[in-house]
Amino acid sequence: MNDKLGLLAIIDEEFRRHPGMGPEDLRKLIVQSVFGGDHLLGDIERFRCDFLREWAEIGVGCPGGSAIQMIDPRGKTARVHLVACKQRDIDAISLVEALIAQPKKGGRQADFEARWRLVLRLAEEERLRFCPHELSNLAELEGLPHHSPGYGHASYRILHDVTDLKMADRLALWGLRR
Repeated sequence: MNDKLGLLAIIDEEFRRHPGMGPEDLRKLIVQSVFGGDHLLGDIERFRCDFLREWAEIGVGCPGGSAIQMIDPRGKTARVHLVACKQRDIDAISLVEALIAQPKKGGRQADFEARWRLVLRLAEEERLRFCPHELSNLAELEGLPHHSPGYGHASYRILHDVTDLKMADRLALWGLRR
């Protein structure tokens, strides 16, 4: 599958999970697919504390769904959804330590720009719910804002490379498929 069709499938899945998502949520998806969660891993103790606090707040009755959501057309980067992991009784400490131990993603701005051009092309072809003009200025924004109010519940972390042998072994041990 080429990158454009793979990216369209990823975006379609994101719309399925979050029908109220906005253009800024699409930008966040693309940023994460290229840069991963490196920005959060700069302060390991904060990452660990934030993760464990969020884990503790997840209710038993929250909708779960699939635990792994691929966000990279090349099949490496994914979101791991915490509600689904908690419902599967995955140990929070093991999961957070695996996230901390993963190698940095090390994404490049040129890769983001190329992927964003694919998003714009899909919008121009009317294959997205957003018009090109809704997306055109988003590539230049700095930082990674929170999800929009319409996005809905979001509780996940980024797996930089699900094909990495250590990560793939852990995912298999936990019964998670990509």
